[in-house]
Amino acid sequence: MEETKTNARIQNDIDDDVVDILGAKNVGPTDDAEIIASRSQRRREEAVRRLVNDVHRRPDPSAFQVQSHEWLVASTVATALERGLDKDLHSELVQEAKENSARIGQVCHDHSDAFLASVGRVVALGEPSRELAKTLELANDSLQSNTAGTMLEAAALLEHSKQANQRARTLAGMVTACRNVAVLLDRARKQASLGRPRAALDAVDEARTCLTAPVSSLMLGGTNKNHLNANKNGTSKNSGNSHAENMSLEETPFGCRAMIMLPKIEAEVLNGARRGLNRWFLALRSGGDGAKSGRAVLRKCANSMSVGPGQLGLGGHLPPSYIWRAKVADNLLARCDQKSKVARAVRAGYWFERDGPKEADRLAGLSPPGMERRAEAFSMAFGWYRCWEENAPLMVDISELNLSTENLSGSRHGSRHGSRHGKRGTLSFRGTQRPSGAAKSMNVGQVSTSTSGKEHKRSAWSALLTPAILFEDSPSRIEDDNKLMGLPESVHPVRRAELAFNLLRRSDEFVQYYEQNRFGDMKIGGGGKGDKGGDGKNEQRSSLSSLTGDDVSVGTDRVFFAKSLPHLCASVVGFSAVEAALELGNFADDEDDDRGGRNGGLSTNSASRFRDSSARYERSLVTELGNLLRSRAIGASLAELARASCLMAAFRSALKIVHPSSTTRRLDKELLAMDIDIVMIALKVAQDEQLKVTKKIASEDRKEAMVVTTIDHMNSKKKRPDAIPDEELIGLPFGLHELKQKSSAKMNSLGEVTRNTRYSHAQKDELYTFSKAVPDVVRSIHARAIACAAFTLSQEELGQIYKGSGAAGYVLDCVEACISVAAVGMQDGDAILEEGSVERAVQTMANIAALQHCLPRLFGTLMRGMCHVGMIKPDQLDETFQYTENTRKGAEKACDKQVGHMYNMVYKICCAKIDSHINFALDNFQWVSKAAREIPNAYCEGLIQYLRTVFSSLGPMDEGSRFGLHFSCCGHVAERLVKLLTDPVHGDHQSTSDDGIPPIARIDAYGLKNLALDVYEFERFTDSTGVPQLSECFNELKSLTEALLDRDLPMLLMRENLSFRRKKYPFLSLEKVGNILEKYVGMGLGDKLMGTMGTNQKQPEILTMEKKEVQQLLRMVRSQEQ
Repeated sequence: MEETKTNARIQNDIDDDVVDILGAKNVGPTDDAEIIASRSQRRREEAVRRLVNDVHRRPDPSAFQVQSHEWLVASTVATALERGLDKDLHSELVQEAKENSARIGQVCHDHSDAFLASVGRVVALGEPSRELAKTLELANDSLQSNTAGTMLEAAALLEHSKQANQRARTLAGMVTACRNVAVLLDRARKQASLGRPRAALDAVDEARTCLTAPVSSLMLGGTNKNHLNANKNGTSKNSGNSHAENMSLEETPFGCRAMIMLPKIEAEVLNGARRGLNRWFLALRSGGDGAKSGRAVLRKCANSMSVGPGQLGLGGHLPPSYIWRAKVADNLLARCDQKSKVARAVRAGYWFERDGPKEADRLAGLSPPGMERRAEAFSMAFGWYRCWEENAPLMVDISELNLSTENLSGSRHGSRHGSRHGKRGTLSFRGTQRPSGAAKSMNVGQVSTSTSGKEHKRSAWSALLTPAILFEDSPSRIEDDNKLMGLPESVHPVRRAELAFNLLRRSDEFVQYYEQNRFGDMKIGGGGKGDKGGDGKNEQRSSLSSLTGDDVSVGTDRVFFAKSLPHLCASVVGFSAVEAALELGNFADDEDDDRGGRNGGLSTNSASRFRDSSARYERSLVTELGNLLRSRAIGASLAELARASCLMAAFRSALKIVHPSSTTRRLDKELLAMDIDIVMIALKVAQDEQLKVTKKIASEDRKEAMVVTTIDHMNSKKKRPDAIPDEELIGLPFGLHELKQKSSAKMNSLGEVTRNTRYSHAQKDELYTFSKAVPDVVRSIHARAIACAAFTLSQEELGQIYKGSGAAGYVLDCVEACISVAAVGMQDGDAILEEGSVERAVQTMANIAALQHCLPRLFGTLMRGMCHVGMIKPDQLDETFQYTENTRKGAEKACDKQVGHMYNMVYKICCAKIDSHINFALDNFQWVSKAAREIPNAYCEGLIQYLRTVFSSLGPMDEGSRFGLHFSCCGHVAERLVKLLTDPVHGDHQSTSDDGIPPIARIDAYGLKNLALDVYEFERFTDSTGVPQLSECFNELKSLTEALLDRDLPMLLMRENLSFRRKKYPFLSLEKVGNILEKYVGMGLGDKLMGTMGTNQKQPEILTMEKKEVQQLLRMVRSQEQ
């Protein structure tokens, strides 16, 4: 690089000189010619000097630099030739050569003496050198002849010994290496059989290293060093042994067999890992380990939810939890407006200072803290134990209603005044035969369970509202808790299998295998009769079935809600718990140390790679569970829906607690929250069940009014301060004890009447207006309302959003629907119409009226309960009370409708009986009697006896309905007799109406006299009933008979005597008089004589007319009609 720069610089100088020389030519022949010539000469000399310096530059020793110097000399010469400086350069070089030659001669002359002296000394050493050479030759000959053979033999022996030693050491190393390989293989097999992949694969790696390493590396001592020194010295003595020293155990027969065994051991490690995974999968699925852990989590979460923060939940510590809630509800209700009936009824039957502590103490003795106490507190908040006996049947779960009549009444009234009927039928709807040894029906007060040989009586409410899986006294509780506590250690098969696959660089295969067996789904619903040809049109894929190993599409709704749903929830929670344990990575194997191995930097917490797959699978499980519950809810009962909602609320809480880091937690609300359809389904189910239960109760009711017992009478007569409301009468709550019949003596003045009726005890015992079916129906409505409230509250906990009056509005709608269908079911209309029993119809009507009477206090009790459990917010209080009042009015209207219907039914039955009696008694009756009777006709006495029986059975009715039915029956009798008397008779003697018998065809004065006597008897009977103005029903009939018997009738029928006629007989109709006159049989002269002789020649008191007189009066009447 420096030479290049120098040449460039020289080239530039030469170019400048050339330019100067050439430029000088342009100068004219002036005085500056000499200056230009001298300058050109100087520049030329400098250029030649530079070329000389380049030629004499000292060359570099390297070949490349020598070639460069020669190239530089050639380049310099070429440059000189090109510029015309070759002669100058030659002369300059010749001059320098001469000078150098002279300088060398001078140097040689100056040092010639010293050189000659040194040469003389060298020549002097020639003789000693010859003698030394002779001595060396003699020594060499002696060495060759006397010592060399012995030394060669010793050297050969030494070489042989070294080779033998080398072979011995190599053999020892080979034996030791083979032994080590055998030990490592044996260790690898044992570790693989023990399921320890790291130790097994480490042994495999060490064995492979020993097999593939050169034999020289296995030798002891310095053999390897000698081998290296030999290579450095370039000797070829060990060249024949180089292959032997570089040989490995892999090339030996033992090594070949060992190398074949290594992949087998690795495969055995993988197979062992797969077997461990399969056993783990089988334990989770068929063994139920996941479901057991899930049950423990569900139980703990449900218990925590019931106890609440600070143990102030419904199932928390007593008495603070219950007393605090009761006081808050009491203060909240004290602020509501008292204008509506429900607002005033809220205060009836409850006083906080009296009932609050009493209920708290009772609740503490009923159940321990937890879900069981929560259910009891929930029912107690709705006033169940204030209104009913503790062992009273709930009659909510109708699938369990297979009890006799005696068990249906849980109150002391029902047990004291219960029916004495024989065996009754059972409900067959949604009912299945219970296996032998199973627990009794949930309708009894308590359900017995056995835990560890100790019998525990669980209350009916806890069994109704709480799934069995959430109880703390479950028989499998200890086993489930142990499974949950050992869950972090139970995932070691996954850890070891993952470690084995990762150490063998097959992690992708492990991921695929794990996801296929853990996150798979299975086919359900396909391959049946509906799937013809196997086209798979009906095929469905289910993740839940894959998780549990059971087909979730089979089984009835009863089996699903009783067994399948709890197991599915427990399995999904167990799945989340296992995934959380895998994600935490808190399992530490006893072999996971810091030894390194083939993959020493591998982290044991590698389960995070499955997080996305696990989240997707968990989301599919929760989604399928929600869809399955929604589809099964259509065929569920209210009790099953309530328990399922409670279970799902605990299920969602368990998912939040056991695996909070899952991305599915953000979607649980949308996946599990049931839409509004499930609430409407619950309302419809409650309505249908209430109708069926009410019909069963009504069909087994004897329709006899309950007797007021001495205890009831004493309780109702207790006097308390005006500021303290009376307690609810247990068995007859909500004001039912106030509905008592009035004394029957006011209705029946004749003593002999009561002897022929089934109310012969009425003068001895005081009766209620309702039968024993009313408390049972009211209790079933009350219990069903509590169950609906529990269901609605659980739905709200699941994320259900209620508009308007909130969750309370749906509970009130359910109560209104239940009351409406209960009023319909209490009629038992078909049986009443078939039997034609007025007493049953009247009692049914009174029962519906009694149900209507207790509605305000029932709604008030429910409102207090909903405030107690927190279903009504303070800002929704007024709106909810207004909605409650509207709901109560709707329920009362439904009851009014059914009461009116029953009133019409009673009237129809009475009319049918009256018509039947009249048709039977007056068929072919002879009204032409020729003589007057002293006693009423037989039909009159029969009708009066029937009416007296009917009126005596109207005691359960209210006074207005009872008086109305009196007027209706008497009016029907009078109307029927008037029609028989006044309806015209056609040629065929058939009536123009649909009555059973034709009207009277012939009647004489004595027949009218006897009819007037019957009318008098009817009036006498109506006056005896005590109903004011009841006798006026017969005014028209009385006017007709008296007018036709009045001797002044011909004068009164004259046109000019119209005012007198109307004044004397205001109800008299000329048309009807004319119809009677057409039927009137006149008396001849002989009849008059015979009548006069029969009366001892006394003038008769009645009007008797001849045929011509009758015709005259008839023409007079018809003329006035026109």
